Amino acid sequence: MQKLSIIIPVYNEANTIGEVVRLIDQLELIHGIDKEVIVVDDCSTDHSQAEINQALKGIAENRFTLLSHAVNKGKGGAIQTGIQEATGDYIIIQDADLELDPTEINLLIEAVLNQGADIVYGSRFLEKETKGGSFLSNTANAFLTRLSNWVFGIKITDMETCYKLVPAAEFKSLNLVEQRFGFEPEITAKLAKNKSLKWVEVPISYNARSEEQGKKIGWKDGFRAVWCILKYGWGKSR
Repeated sequence: MQKLSIIIPVYNEANTIGEVVRLIDQLELIHGIDKEVIVVDDCSTDHSQAEINQALKGIAENRFTLLSHAVNKGKGGAIQTGIQEATGDYIIIQDADLELDPTEINLLIEAVLNQGADIVYGSRFLEKETKGGSFLSNTANAFLTRLSNWVFGIKITDMETCYKLVPAAEFKSLNLVEQRFGFEPEITAKLAKNKSLKWVEVPISYNARSEEQGKKIGWKDGFRAVWCILKYGWGKSR
């Protein structure tokens, strides 16, 4: 791994995106791996873009790229835009809400370098001491992960995790269509069809936020996730 592309999809995250940008800027990747950061503002209606621009002042331009959608597409759509622009040989997604600790990206990189992993997922539930999220949210996550394991023929503990470290060539080879949160099961289903890939999970910390704090995923997205698991898991196309 020579260069890591970090994609940050943003929609109305003015309270946290500035801090996320600063933390990612300060992040030193292990083994001298280079990084590029692609921030995709998905037509935010708050002052997210102003916060991004403020945080980007004084940061090397060659490391950060800010892209903007003229219309809101959803998290999946923003990630697809970032994937198209990425020039690294690996890609990872970073949410803009501070639920995950950006320094732990290095834990996923270690699995590639030390364990020969191709795909690395950061699991919020791999260790018992990893806590966060409501009972209902964790129960839904557990159900969706078990269903995806059964349909996709894999064995992971956190399918819905944001931290998915994937070779750029794999990401770019997939025909991704889901615009919203259905992206998570879609990418997992399509990656699972390549049986030559070695999967590894590593435990990560999780600072869950509530709907009042801005969490956007809801029960309708859960039903969509079930549909996506079945649709992309049983479909033959990648």
